[in-house]
Amino acid sequence: MPLSLIDSADHIVLVAHKNPDADSLGAACAFYSYLLRSQKKITLFCASSAVNPNLAFLPWFEKITDRFPDNADCIISFDCGSYGRLGIEKELPLINIDHHASNDFYGTHNLVNTHAISTTEVLYDYFVANGIKINGKMALSLYAGLLDDSKCFSASECSAKTFSMAHALIELGADHAVCTEWLYRRGSLASLRVRGSLFKQMKLVLDGQLAVFEIPFVLLEETGASVAECKSAMDEALGMRSVKAALMVVHFPGKGIKLSLRTNGTVNAAAIMAEFGGGGHVKRAGTYLKQENYDELIQTMMVKITKELV
Repeated sequence: MPLSLIDSADHIVLVAHKNPDADSLGAACAFYSYLLRSQKKITLFCASSAVNPNLAFLPWFEKITDRFPDNADCIISFDCGSYGRLGIEKELPLINIDHHASNDFYGTHNLVNTHAISTTEVLYDYFVANGIKINGKMALSLYAGLLDDSKCFSASECSAKTFSMAHALIELGADHAVCTEWLYRRGSLASLRVRGSLFKQMKLVLDGQLAVFEIPFVLLEETGASVAECKSAMDEALGMRSVKAALMVVHFPGKGIKLSLRTNGTVNAAAIMAEFGGGGHVKRAGTYLKQENYDELIQTMMVKITKELV
């Protein structure tokens, strides 16, 4: 990462992706804490008007705004696999910090490590390599991203480095109990309501290898659940012995559809979603499409998934 770009900037905007998770927002919050030492003008930006309240434990959460400042002269994005994930169109110097396999290196400068389990790992390595002191707020923010993207250290991508980083961050002030409480034990009533509906209408195809969830927008309205809360059903479906992939289709009337694919690694989710303008990781990826003939499109995607499974 070019420190000269940061040093020369007067107003830096830190961008978490739309509908941010703990990795994206945690990385942004950690860097916010770091930049406070520079006494520069800093804005913590997210294009989403509403951010998951379960992330309110992160330092500087109250600083998040969906208004992009007019006088900004530098952007740093976190965990955004493509420029579209920023939710803005600005011609400014941009530092792209990420770990997605599908990242297209859209930044003026790119700090991307596709082998990292989280973007907070990429940022942690950067801090350590440059001798930057990690304080308690930075440690908590980095740990939250690590915990979230490792699925509470249950993901197969977890390595000795994952646990070494976790140990170091706890030593530096990260609170494991706080992170797990907010990320995994504060489910909403809406998430419980939608969970029952999702599994009731779930379809198993290809001899039970693929679980399919089609979610009409009216279900989100009736239950009050968010798309993020629906996605947990895919992880649960992958826990079934026969299921190797789970596809979720959310319909937004007059706007388009959101497609999410999660797999056990047998199917390359990122490669499939890339063919539809999306991206992500080998085991989880997604895209958002605005077009007609959704049924035909979904069938095309199902054919591609089938080829990977058989």
